[in-house]
Amino acid sequence: MRSLVITALLFLCAAADGEEKRPGYTTVLLYHRFDESAYPSTNISVDKFRQQMQHLRENGYRVLSMEAFRALLISGESFPQKTVLITIDDAHRSIYERAFPVLKEFNYPFTVFADAKRLYSKATGALTWAMLEEMRTWGATIANHSYDHPRIGRPLKGQTREAYAAWIREDLRKAQQALADHDMASDVLAYPYGEYNEMVVEIARNLGFALMFAQDEGAVDERTDPKRISRFAIVGSNLDIDRFVFKLNTAPLHVADVEPNAVELERNPPDEFALRLLDPTRYRPGVVNMFVSEMGRVEATFDRGTGVFSYRCSTALTRPMNRLIVTARERESGHFSKFSRLYFRPFHELGGRDSK
Repeated sequence: MRSLVITALLFLCAAADGEEKRPGYTTVLLYHRFDESAYPSTNISVDKFRQQMQHLRENGYRVLSMEAFRALLISGESFPQKTVLITIDDAHRSIYERAFPVLKEFNYPFTVFADAKRLYSKATGALTWAMLEEMRTWGATIANHSYDHPRIGRPLKGQTREAYAAWIREDLRKAQQALADHDMASDVLAYPYGEYNEMVVEIARNLGFALMFAQDEGAVDERTDPKRISRFAIVGSNLDIDRFVFKLNTAPLHVADVEPNAVELERNPPDEFALRLLDPTRYRPGVVNMFVSEMGRVEATFDRGTGVFSYRCSTALTRPMNRLIVTARERESGHFSKFSRLYFRPFHELGGRDSK
C-alpha cells in the first residue's frame, strides 16, 4: 500500500512539473445562444455556463479583455499561462438576457460579434441596439460579424471572382458602417460561420480590420496569425465540464510547411495533406493523429526525425468545406496540442464561374 502511495505522489509531482514547463497560451472561447434548447447545436444552458465561469475563477484563470488580448498578440512576447478570452457570436437576445448577468456577476470582460442586419430586424429573439449599447457601456467589446451573416467563404452560384469580391466587401463595409453609426465600430472581425479564404482575408485587411477570428479549433499564442485566430466552440457535446477543461488544457501545436498552403484548393483531391511539427520530440510516439472532416482519422505517415506528417489523398472531397486537424499528446504534461486549418473545394466546384 505504501509503495502505491509513493508511486502516486511521484506521478503527481511529475505531472505538476510538466504543467510548469508548458508554454503559455490563451484559450479563446466561442459561445452563441444561452438557454435556447430549440437550437441544441449552438446552445448552452445558463447553469452550465455559470459552472464554466466558476471553474475559471476557482482555478486561477485570467479573463482578458479584447484590448488586453490584442496587446498580448501584437507584442510578439510569450503568452502567460491560464488566460482566456470570451467571445459570443451573433445578435441573439439571450446574450443580453441570460449570459450578460452571469458575466457581470463574475466581472468578466467579453466580446459580442454582432451581425448588424439582425439588430435592425426587431425580431423576438434578436438583440436591440439599446441592449448592445448597455453591454458596451458596462465594458464589453462590440465587433463586426458581417451585415447579413452570409457564408462568405464560398461564392453564390454563378458569381465571378469579381462579383464575389464585391459582395464580400459590401457586406463587411455595410456592417462596419452600421456599427460606426452607433459609435461601436472597431477593427475586430469574426468571420460568419468561421468561413474565410485568401480573398476574404485580403478584403478584410483592406477594410482596416486588424484582428480576425475564425472557428478553427486551437489555442492562441505569439505564433498565431492575427488574420485567422482560432477559437474553441463551447456547444453541443462540449458542454460538460470535463470537455470544457480538456479544451482549456489543449495547447497550440506549432507547425510549418502546411500543404495545401492555400485555403481554396487548386485541385480536388489535393495531392496530399502535410505539415511539419516544429518540435516533434515534445510529443509522445504513437499519439500524433491527423483528421480530415469528411474522412475522419486518416492513416498518415509520421517521420519523427523530420517531424513531417503527411497523407496522400486519392479521393475527391465532396463537402464544400473541410478542416485538417492534427493532434499530438505532450510527453511531460500528458495534455494535447492541436492544429486546425480550413479548406474549401476549388472555386468552380462551389458554383463560381470564370470572368467573361
